Amino acid sequence: MAEPDLPDAETRERLLDVLAELVAKGGAGPLLLPPVEPGEAAFPDPWAPTRTGIAVLLRRLVWHTGLPYTAEIEDRLAGPPPTERKPATRVELIEIRNRTGMFVLTYVGDDDVAGTLAHEIGVLHAALHRPDEEIPYRTAQAPVIAIDPELDLERGSIATVYLGLGVLAANAARQQHTVFERQIQGNVASVAIVVEAGHVPVTSLVYLLAVQAIVRGDKQAPRGLVPAQRREVEAWMSALRGQADELRSRLGIANDAAAGLRPEVVPFPDVVIDDEPARHETAFRWHTNRGGVGLIAGALLGAGIAAAVASRAFAPIALLGVTAAGHVVGRRVRVPRCSACATICASDATTCRKCGAALRGDIANLSERLEAEERLERTGSGPST
Repeated sequence: MAEPDLPDAETRERLLDVLAELVAKGGAGPLLLPPVEPGEAAFPDPWAPTRTGIAVLLRRLVWHTGLPYTAEIEDRLAGPPPTERKPATRVELIEIRNRTGMFVLTYVGDDDVAGTLAHEIGVLHAALHRPDEEIPYRTAQAPVIAIDPELDLERGSIATVYLGLGVLAANAARQQHTVFERQIQGNVASVAIVVEAGHVPVTSLVYLLAVQAIVRGDKQAPRGLVPAQRREVEAWMSALRGQADELRSRLGIANDAAAGLRPEVVPFPDVVIDDEPARHETAFRWHTNRGGVGLIAGALLGAGIAAAVASRAFAPIALLGVTAAGHVVGRRVRVPRCSACATICASDATTCRKCGAALRGDIANLSERLEAEERLERTGSGPST
């Protein structure tokens, strides 16, 4: 079968070089384990979109890697950037000290949080296993390692596959979401949005997952992939079929090295997150209208009237006139919506019933959200329309 177009041959060689470096430093064992599947079986611990929830999720991801790391989080939680159509989770590893990864948390979204964090765990491992450097922590005093974006980020996303977090990372690297946006006519329509996480394209991760499956001797793509990524992994597995020995040699894996089994996952016994209330983002009552609905209703009514009248000359006038009237009437019907998720809310609502955002005032257009947030931060009071 012909190879997929991406990644190209040069990129594939670079990906295999990094993967071979990781195998040389840490052995083939992690790469030969089955990848971690998303879902409750692999992540049985309580979850909340809070600092504690993120800490528990990082701890679980580290547990899956089997590495002696811990995570400490600096809480800089803030609202989402108002200019982003689908705000994504933001957690960044900034340095490593005393076997502890120091992470900065600025936003928790409703995107693929586990997959986003998997990339940062990969960065942690890559920073600890840089090319041509000895494995750290062999000296009496552990060094402080600052993350080098040029050196560690790309290698970190590649390391997710080596560590068994490749499925999570690939799913997060390209996410399909739906958001609601106001159209010119005043109605709200659903719009498809792509959210990307990590530091390499999704094409690189699906290729590496296919390589991992081939060297493991798998006949099918790893479980837990979203459909689009699964299809791409399957395409690469078909192209690489019969190259297991060559790939093992390329990566420095012995022909007799066997795939292992992951340990049983049980919830952490000491996790408590209900003492920390979830932080709800700030939003506003965004006043839309029924102009689009009125336009459609007017068009249907106008078409009925036009069909009923005897005069053909009057029919187009009736159709256009009733359609325009329906649009005008619809625009006068105000419909407050949450500016964060576009859910209809009451005119005096203080909390969105769907996303839980705190509604701090009224705006006429989404473009006013940034100015409204700045005013709220400056004066403590939201806008009013």
